[in-house]
Amino acid sequence: MKRLTFVYIALIILTILSTYLSGMEISQMWIPAVLVMLLAVFKFILVVLEYMEMRQAHGIWKFGVIFLAVISAMIVGIFGGVQL
Repeated sequence: MKRLTFVYIALIILTILSTYLSGMEISQMWIPAVLVMLLAVFKFILVVLEYMEMRQAHGIWKFGVIFLAVISAMIVGIFGGVQL
């Protein structure tokens, strides 16, 4: 199986998983939100590395994109309205 097909199937599975997690009713509301944000960052990194061909880019570009994704997720998590 080609790598792009594998990534596509993984993205579909991760999207279904994040949909399921977002609908969970847990007494501590931040747990599903953190899991969904982690899945979103992982999916973003998969898309950037595979479909935008950053896998062949210089290491500083990879670090910059992953750093930007993590920082963005942290900002959304902190200021996104999730009440603890």
